[in-house]
Amino acid sequence: MGISTFIDDTEEKAINRAKKYFEENMKMFGPLGFVRGLSEEQISALGRGSAARSAGLPTMEDAVKSGAWVVGPPERVTERLMELQEQYPGLEEVNVGASVMSTERSVILEQLDAFGKDVMPKFKAQVK
Repeated sequence: MGISTFIDDTEEKAINRAKKYFEENMKMFGPLGFVRGLSEEQISALGRGSAARSAGLPTMEDAVKSGAWVVGPPERVTERLMELQEQYPGLEEVNVGASVMSTERSVILEQLDAFGKDVMPKFKAQVK
């Protein structure tokens, strides 16, 4: 299972910071069919610059509401991953992250560090 995450002090801050990565992700993966729910018109608009703004594309807020992205403080990310663990009892691996081609290296490293320090220990504690 794969899930996109972005950790920051609040959900609002995380949404604001992750928005540009979400949009780049949609431009890159939408035409390949990896962004569910896009119409042919929306996919076409992704490649036409300003046409994308009026194409009714999903927003970062939509992605958070649908559960496609989990953003906010580490506690929220941990909570959602724990919910997925309960929902899918056989789930053994989850691919998490917000890295897309346009994400700056410093942001990727910051996110990996936060996930490793603030989220992973909660799951490691379960495996005793």
